[in-house]
Amino acid sequence: MAKKQKTGYTTTREVYKTVKKYDHQQFDEFCTRVYTSGFNDGKTSVTEKPIKSITDEQLMEVIGEVKGVGPALKGKIKEAIEAKFGSIGNGKKTDKQEGTIS
Repeated sequence: MAKKQKTGYTTTREVYKTVKKYDHQQFDEFCTRVYTSGFNDGKTSVTEKPIKSITDEQLMEVIGEVKGVGPALKGKIKEAIEAKFGSIGNGKKTDKQEGTIS
């Protein structure tokens, strides 16, 4: 006998017997329900964890606090960040900071 799974979808004998009797349409609906349930569980698990983000001002403040980083080097770092990731002067969160995958 197989071990019980602690997580995920577990098919019981009763569900298995019922699904065996399904016609094509009923089976498609069953599969759609299982898929939708898994999709929603995955979506929920991603949004449950808070995402830490910092503003551009906070980033530049921390960089400025590093010993040996003066205004000139701080400016070069900001330029390099802007060249790689785009403008960082608006102080608004982007989609990537809010946790969406692109």
